[in-house]
Amino acid sequence: MSAVDLPEMDIPKASPVSTTAQDNDPTAFDLPEVDFGAKTTAHQYVVEADLKPVAVKFGIIGSGQAGDRLADAFWRIGYRRVCAINTTDQDFLGMSLPKTRQLVMGADGGAGKNPELGQRTLEDNAEAVLNLMRHSFGEDIDRIIITAGMGGGSGGGSVQGLVHLAKMYFRALGKEEKVGVIVTMPKKAEGGKVQANSYNLLRELLPQAKSKLISPLVVVDNENINQMFPNVSAKDFWDTANRSIVGLFDVFNVLACQKSAYTTFDRADYLTVLDSGLIVFGGTALNNYQKDTDLADGLRKNIEATLLAPVNLKKATHVAAILCAQDRILGILPQSHIDLAFTTLERMMGGENRGLVVHQGVYEVKKQGLLVYTMVGGLEIPESRLLQMKARAGLEIE
Repeated sequence: MSAVDLPEMDIPKASPVSTTAQDNDPTAFDLPEVDFGAKTTAHQYVVEADLKPVAVKFGIIGSGQAGDRLADAFWRIGYRRVCAINTTDQDFLGMSLPKTRQLVMGADGGAGKNPELGQRTLEDNAEAVLNLMRHSFGEDIDRIIITAGMGGGSGGGSVQGLVHLAKMYFRALGKEEKVGVIVTMPKKAEGGKVQANSYNLLRELLPQAKSKLISPLVVVDNENINQMFPNVSAKDFWDTANRSIVGLFDVFNVLACQKSAYTTFDRADYLTVLDSGLIVFGGTALNNYQKDTDLADGLRKNIEATLLAPVNLKKATHVAAILCAQDRILGILPQSHIDLAFTTLERMMGGENRGLVVHQGVYEVKKQGLLVYTMVGGLEIPESRLLQMKARAGLEIE
C-alpha cells in the first residue's frame, strides 16, 4: 500500500524531555530481580482464505472423534477456517488439520460417553475455545458450522455450548448470528448409552432448527451410510463416508458462486435453503437420459436415497435441484426432459398447492456424465424414527 500524503499544517514542536530529570526522580525505584524462567514462544496463527471460490465463508469447528473427522474432511477439500476440539489427543491421530487448529480440553482423559462431562469441560475451557475460533476463523466469516457425533460425551455434550459460543463470537463481530450443526446418528448396533445420548440431543436440536435458532441442521444417519458403502474396507469406511457428507455440502457452496449459461443457482438461492432449518443432501450420477422420464426418475431416486434418517418430504419448505453435465450432453438433452424432471420433483413433494420454494440450476461441467444434486430444507424427522431410537436406548416410551 502506498504512503499517504498528509495535508500541510503547523504542529507545535514538543519540548525536549530531560532524561537526567527522570533518572533523579525521587518517586522512581528499582524492582527486585525475579527469575521468570525460560520465555514461552506463542504459536504463530494465520487466518487463511479457502483454497477455492465459495459462496459462503464457513467457519467449521469439530468436537469429539466423529466431529473432528468431519472437520478434517472439510480441511482436506480446501476449507481453511477450520478447527477441532476434544478431551483427548488420541482422536486427532492421522488428521491433516494442523496442530495449531487443535485443542485438547481438560485432563486428556476423554469424556467416556458422558455428555455432562463433555459439557462441563467445554464450559471450563470456553475462553480457550473462543481464542481457537478467533485464530482459525478471523473476522471475514459468514456462518459457523459445528460438527459432532451425537452419541459421545465430548462431541454430543459440547454441541449446545458450542452453539452458544459461536453466537457470542458473531455478536463480538457485530454480525448476524448464523450458526448451523452437522451431527451423526449412531448405527443400530451401537449400545444403549450411545442411543440415549443421541435421542436426548436430537430432541433438543430439532425444535431449535424448526424455529431457525440453528440452521442448517444436518442429521447424518450412520446406519444409512453402512448400507450405502457395504463393500468399503474397515480402514477406508469412515474416510469415504466423511468425504461423501462433506462433498455434498461443498458442491452447493461451490456452484452457488458460479455463473451458468443455462440456469444459475445463485448465492441468494443457496442462503434461503441454508436458513430453512433441517436439511438433507443427495447426489446421483445418471447413466441413462434418453427417455423423457429418465431424468425425472433419477431426481426422484436422488431425493429418496439420503444420508439422513427417513424424512417426510411433504413437510419440506425449500428445495434446490441442480443438473450438471458436459457440453456434449447438454447439446442433445431436450429442455422438455429437464422441465419434466423439475415439475415431477415439485409434485412429488406436494409443493404445487402449499408454496414450496424450488430453486433450479443447470451447469456445464468438465466431469464425465450427467450429475444431479439435491438439497431439501424445512424438513421434519418422523416420530416413528425417534421412537425407534428411544426404544433402542431402553428409554421409556410415553
